[in-house]
Amino acid sequence: LGAMKFAAALVATFSTASAFMAPSNIKNVALTQLYARQPIMAGNWKMNPSTEADALNLANGFVALLNEMEDTCAVEEKDGCTEVVLFPPFPFISKVKDIVGKSGITVGAQQVYYEDKGAFTGSVAASMVKSVGCEYVLCGHSERRTLFSDSDTNINAKVKKTLEFGMKPILCIGETKDEFDLDITKEVCAMQVSKDLAGVSKEDMANVVIAYEPVWAIGTGLVCEADKANEVHKFIRTILAKMYDDEVAENTRIQ
Repeated sequence: LGAMKFAAALVATFSTASAFMAPSNIKNVALTQLYARQPIMAGNWKMNPSTEADALNLANGFVALLNEMEDTCAVEEKDGCTEVVLFPPFPFISKVKDIVGKSGITVGAQQVYYEDKGAFTGSVAASMVKSVGCEYVLCGHSERRTLFSDSDTNINAKVKKTLEFGMKPILCIGETKDEFDLDITKEVCAMQVSKDLAGVSKEDMANVVIAYEPVWAIGTGLVCEADKANEVHKFIRTILAKMYDDEVAENTRIQ
């Protein structure tokens, strides 16, 4: 019931945004199948809403819904509850954090650039989002890959820059509809994971979250069934075991 209310809260609040999938039974999964892995629910607001006032109303509404539930918490409280992270547009991050932080909800940045400073008009540095309270950064989101030509080399640099500044990257991976139809989902995911995590140490992997998002199921009306997603999750863990070891493969959070 808690998980269903949680999902309903996200749907009701993010009517113009997107959210990563949460486990179907949050408390039970946290204590059994996920072992020490804390479930995470992340809501990406994308380029929404239109104004600061709307963003603050959205944040207040979300907090009101979550305050009715007992199975959400911040990352430091891992015993049987779900971590919640919001990704508002850059101009709204600080004020949204002021609202949601009191309820243990974390905020993150939708992306960063991999340079620290300089003549990079329109870009945002990791130090900047860190300074306004971000704890997470989305890296490799499908829209950044397709609309903004974000290469695996650049995504890898952003993952490492995020870790360098003490934040946690959520690495987004997943196949397109054409790749799905060609039955190369595993090959695509293996390539993305291998390239995007190149040079990331075993120790740093404790702060990396992987979000499997099949591009063909985002905003298309098509559905990636749970058994298919779980199959890909399991495969990703085999890649992590080859890149690192079984401990990293088992402990990495994959959503």
